Amino acid sequence: HPHNQLRLHATGNFKSLTTAPAKPPATLIYIDHNRHVKKHPNENWARELMELFTLGIGNYTEDDIKESARAFTGWTFRQDRFVTNQKVHDTGSKTFLGKTGNFAGDDILDIIFEQEATAQFICIKLYTFFAHEEPDEAVIQAMTLEFRSNGYEIKPVLEKLFMSKAFYHSK
Repeated sequence: HPHNQLRLHATGNFKSLTTAPAKPPATLIYIDHNRHVKKHPNENWARELMELFTLGIGNYTEDDIKESARAFTGWTFRQDRFVTNQKVHDTGSKTFLGKTGNFAGDDILDIIFEQEATAQFICIKLYTFFAHEEPDEAVIQAMTLEFRSNGYEIKPVLEKLFMSKAFYHSK
């Protein structure tokens, strides 16, 4: 179940936290991903992945959404197991966030996690949730560097936040 995946990865690796809940059958059904095919790419998952979960608005284009949606075609399940149906996967070349190739969904995730904007977006969310609605730029920069240098491990970035003077500031 997707909630179990969230609990399992909550203080682990953010890339795993992002990827794991996307593949269970319940999620694929909920976002109509099991009907996501080459002729009719469904942009919902691509948009939500970038807008809400990884990059944030302004760090991608509408073309990036369309191209990444093509890469996620074929994601489905059989007998409660995630599979990629190659018959309906778009194998054409795609350009996404400045890179071009015959990308599949996991390639798109890799490219997203190469972006500094991803780490910064998540660090701002963590800061505003745990500390204050007005992020301290120096702390965000330190958290972003920590997040990227540790391969998107959540625990070290939370430690960086909780050990900062800004976390204990009166505001």
